[in-house]
Amino acid sequence: MSLTLTKEEISRYRKDGLLFPKTIMTPSKASEYLALLENYEAATGGPVKDQFRYKCHLVFPWINELMRNDGILDIVEDLIGPDIMVWTSHLYPKEPGDQKFISWHQDSAHWGLETDNILTVWIALTPVTRANGCMQMLPGSQTTGTVAHHDTWGEKNMLTRGQTISEKINEEKAVWVEMEPGQASIHHLFMWHASPANVTENRRVALALRYITPKAKQTRTDRDFATLVRGRDDYKNFEYEPIPSSTMAPEALRIHKEIADIQGGIYLKGTDKANIDGLIDRT
Repeated sequence: MSLTLTKEEISRYRKDGLLFPKTIMTPSKASEYLALLENYEAATGGPVKDQFRYKCHLVFPWINELMRNDGILDIVEDLIGPDIMVWTSHLYPKEPGDQKFISWHQDSAHWGLETDNILTVWIALTPVTRANGCMQMLPGSQTTGTVAHHDTWGEKNMLTRGQTISEKINEEKAVWVEMEPGQASIHHLFMWHASPANVTENRRVALALRYITPKAKQTRTDRDFATLVRGRDDYKNFEYEPIPSSTMAPEALRIHKEIADIQGGIYLKGTDKANIDGLIDRT
């Protein structure tokens, strides 16, 4: 018996690998979370630094709180089961005119996780439109498994390696995932997706939470980390992560660097690139 999704929604996710929009909080609550980010940015003199956009739940208590939201976890449980972990989190701000984009790719390409029972909950903290760089997704593409990618290392590509699907993409079949603040999309690990640059005069901010089951196992390194947010972990494949006591607390920064450096090696495995200071996503 499902907790929150209808049978039709579950069936659509199984068929398309995608479900949106799902309202997980009010627009005013989304604005509160956005204000916490932007107050921090105002205090530090600019947009959140690249390395803290990755594994951001280790340094921002509000993100650690949000990833445990029962409304989100009920959706996740309906799709992957009652035992749930967060493998990582990403903040995705796109500033006006910065030309940053995300190429067509699959999350599975460089995560090193051997199970496919993995999904992303992608949350809009501002309006997310085609013009300001919402995601494009190719419904049904998750049925392909992981396909070949090539690395571009593009300066404006927000992906670690600028990884791009090598096959030709029929973008006419893609959908634009436009949403309002407080809404979320859910997509499968194998989903083909991309997002263009923000060509508006307003900032676009989103948060991606990567949910896995404890059965998942890392194949690219001996150590990996995750946070159990519901149910139980009978496998112990991941080292547990602490909750930050405050924003950018010294101990949280130390732990973030240790974990981000290790997971950075996962993303960069097979290349001649070094992982430096936990820097994962390019800007």
